[in-house]
Amino acid sequence: MEAEPIKPARIGPWTAIGLMIAAFAILELVLPMLRAAIVPHFSNVTPHDKVVVTAINSIVLVWALFGATYVLLRLRGQTLQTIGWNVSSSIWGWLLGFVFGVLYAGFTVMGMIHAGAPVLTDWSLFRIAVALGIGVSAGICEEAVFRGFVITQANDGGAHWTVQILLSAVLFGLAHRGWGGLGSHVQMTQMIGAMAATGILGLMLAITYLASGRSLTPTIIAHATIDIVIEPWLLLYAVTGGHF
Repeated sequence: MEAEPIKPARIGPWTAIGLMIAAFAILELVLPMLRAAIVPHFSNVTPHDKVVVTAINSIVLVWALFGATYVLLRLRGQTLQTIGWNVSSSIWGWLLGFVFGVLYAGFTVMGMIHAGAPVLTDWSLFRIAVALGIGVSAGICEEAVFRGFVITQANDGGAHWTVQILLSAVLFGLAHRGWGGLGSHVQMTQMIGAMAATGILGLMLAITYLASGRSLTPTIIAHATIDIVIEPWLLLYAVTGGHF
């Protein structure tokens, strides 16, 4: 299939990044309000129920952000292929994606097992459905946005490759600040920990993206696999304030 022709840009690369951040901020404001309006109408809400609602909220958010980013790409005169969709990866991208995926998922799983999460024993519908829903959605959408889109626009804007990596990691970390407020009240330690951990993951995936020749495939697979392995326990830990 022939690639869609690239059209003249109607906005600049840094404007596109700014508008993406604005779209995310709006979604972060609106969706929790809807969630807060819905949850109280359910009686006897369990931690598992909260995880499901939070997971649905997260899935809706990342797909909405993906849609907004696609519109911005079109305004830039670009396509998904421009940011690495359906682009062949170098062997280094696959190797780094595998290594970083194993290290991050393995470290997180060991911590959750130590905290008492039945990561290796629970294969319930709840676990599988939440893991697949979040994993597939985050893998596709967040990689397209925070790796492909952000790094490509920063590159178009003349940023050095180190700045491209750091910008991607910082924005990815900040995008997960809401994890500190998933419990009954805002927990600063949990918020900072979530931003630091996801910032590190964002750094790993940004390096993988560049090493792959700016192909999204290795980062999508690595990200999706990590989330499938560690969810829903990470969400359950967050909404209960440290319990499973």
